[in-house]
Amino acid sequence: MSISTLLLVLFAAITHALWNTWLKVSGDRLIALATLAIGWTIVGLLSLPIVGIPERAAWPYLFVSTLVHLSYSLTLIRAYGLADLSTTYPIARGIAPLVVTIAAAIFLDEPLGRLGLFAVCLVVIGVIWLGLPSKNQRRPALTVSLVTGCLIGVYTFLDGLGGRVGGSPHAYTACLLLATSIPLFIVTGCVHRGDCISLARPMWVKGVIAGVLSAIAFWVVIWAMSVAPMSLVAAVRESSVVFVAILGSLLLKERVRWMAVILVFGGIFLVRLS
Repeated sequence: MSISTLLLVLFAAITHALWNTWLKVSGDRLIALATLAIGWTIVGLLSLPIVGIPERAAWPYLFVSTLVHLSYSLTLIRAYGLADLSTTYPIARGIAPLVVTIAAAIFLDEPLGRLGLFAVCLVVIGVIWLGLPSKNQRRPALTVSLVTGCLIGVYTFLDGLGGRVGGSPHAYTACLLLATSIPLFIVTGCVHRGDCISLARPMWVKGVIAGVLSAIAFWVVIWAMSVAPMSLVAAVRESSVVFVAILGSLLLKERVRWMAVILVFGGIFLVRLS
């Protein structure tokens, strides 16, 4: 992976960590996620006239990914309600690179060399170690986090494929941002009905800003998967758990396993050499 691609994906990882931390500490997480989706919608609408729509070959991936993204969003909210940020987020994100690596090797004939595979393993082990639950945390939190991680792996793989076969990862991303926002708005409206605006008013500015930044980060990742192996991009993107763990320690007084942090950064260094 080139140094420029690596740095851009690391930027995406930091941005991802920031908006997930904000989502965890926000009041109503479904409303908070809906305000994020406003930012996604803005980026999608502004960019669509410029980048156009993807080729028809990408439409099935776009449709299925939209459903997976919605399921992921709802399970993420549930997971954050059951456990600490520094437990839920690392487990969920740690499973994803493993899913992407296996899927890419099976369906794309994109196996990694020994060094690349070792790098992914280091990141996955470090990420999951960061999120190992303590004895006083409930098993349902671990189960929901694992399900969330599998969904992340599935949509990451689908989006990587969609960006490749659609003629342009930029067109695919613009459409995906809009497609994932609409069902989220519908679900939020069904849950909160007439209270949506009043509940969103205190947080909508921060939510929209976070949504725009997360949309840009998401765009970077889908583009990166079109020019680099999906498994390596997924592994580097999930280094966001390190930043989440640090933020959880500083802001929420949650524990951090620093040896796990070292493993993750060691894996990222090896990705650069792969």
